[in-house]
Amino acid sequence: MVLAGRFLTLFLLHTAYVVHRRFALSTNAIAHDFGLSTAELGTESLESAWQRLCTLEPLDVLKIRFQLQEEPIGGKRSGKYRGVIQSVRLITREEGVRAFWKGHIPAQGLSAVYGLVQFAAFEWFSKQITVNVGGLGKAGTDFIAGGIAGSLAMTAAMPLDVIRTRLVAQAQAAGGDADGTRPVAYRGTLHAMVKIARREGTIGFFRGWLPSVAQVAPYTGLQFWFYNAICTRLDDLTGQHDAKLNQFVSGASAGTLAKTVLYPLDMVRHRLQMNGFQRCSKFGSTSDYSRGMVRSVLHIVKMEGMLGLFKGLWPSQIKAAANSGFAFLFYEMFCDILRTRKEHQ
Repeated sequence: MVLAGRFLTLFLLHTAYVVHRRFALSTNAIAHDFGLSTAELGTESLESAWQRLCTLEPLDVLKIRFQLQEEPIGGKRSGKYRGVIQSVRLITREEGVRAFWKGHIPAQGLSAVYGLVQFAAFEWFSKQITVNVGGLGKAGTDFIAGGIAGSLAMTAAMPLDVIRTRLVAQAQAAGGDADGTRPVAYRGTLHAMVKIARREGTIGFFRGWLPSVAQVAPYTGLQFWFYNAICTRLDDLTGQHDAKLNQFVSGASAGTLAKTVLYPLDMVRHRLQMNGFQRCSKFGSTSDYSRGMVRSVLHIVKMEGMLGLFKGLWPSQIKAAANSGFAFLFYEMFCDILRTRKEHQ
């Protein structure tokens, strides 16, 4: 119970810190307000990554399985996975419950690396832009620094993202695929790292980089734009300003809408990450996506229709709603605490 309570506390602080940072508050200010050093915030990022991924990772596994399936999700010509409930039952029967946490080690590393690089890069670029450029204002400086920091963080975490995607894409059994017809490509994170390096070289770790980077800055901007618009509308409709329920609903809606708008980039990213990797035939066909992002999008639309770009959207929306809803709620709660403390000082 003590450990669970500590994880919850760290998660709340981490969430408040991330959203504060996106609202242009400095790391030093947050650390001072909560009595934490920058090093402690870094340690907290690593620990909270484990807590968040343990609870939400099954949704990622479902999403990636849907995204990689080229056959329709439903209908008479549907592929292996035909819906969330059916997929959960099928994966559990064929691979066991543990399959929903496949790739958890690189996923945890991805979250930690992304957070640490993003925070450090944002701080450094903010100072450099303020000193050497100037005239952009706080909002302009934070937007540019945030975009650069997000791109660098995504680039640094890409190798782990590729490994996570490929571990999720293969069947669970250690000695072979679930049907026993062929051995799995990767026995674990380290084996995948060595094998990709030998067979594909450095470029193998950065497949899908362009769509990954392309969605970083727009997602944050859309998320906050939707949040402010929806929250204002809900406050007017209910007549209750700063209501916690309105903030949670607005945050969940904002995260869901932003994820939906940019979802095709996330879907194409995972298709591109499969280049150089041959899946078991029982998962269906796997096309060649070595032609780049734009041609891959056109190929998917031609072969699978526009809806093909949104495969796996439902579990992705659930995760986005949970993350964003609680993030904005905790942000507003901690803002109230900080304002109250400053009023009494």
